[in-house]
Amino acid sequence: MRLSEERVAVIARLVCNKLLDEELVDLEIGEDDFLHLVEGLILKDLKIEDEIDEEATTFLLKNKPQLEEGSTEWKIELERKKEEFSIARGYRAY
Repeated sequence: MRLSEERVAVIARLVCNKLLDEELVDLEIGEDDFLHLVEGLILKDLKIEDEIDEEATTFLLKNKPQLEEGSTEWKIELERKKEEFSIARGYRAY
């Protein structure tokens, strides 16, 4: 995962505080529960991105062994496969 759980907790706290300060959400749950919900959503999103990255890397290693890992061609193909797998899952990272 690109971010530690501690960093995710800090980001979740900042997001929650901003949403609450700007009155962009009406909570029907406690603030701590809201914080844990946001934190869980961020972690879930990061996990999906990790899975897609792993799936794309595995695909390239198996199906494009001529590509040198880390090369420009590798990076281009990796991004293309990640996009393809993201679309197939109905997931889009912005």
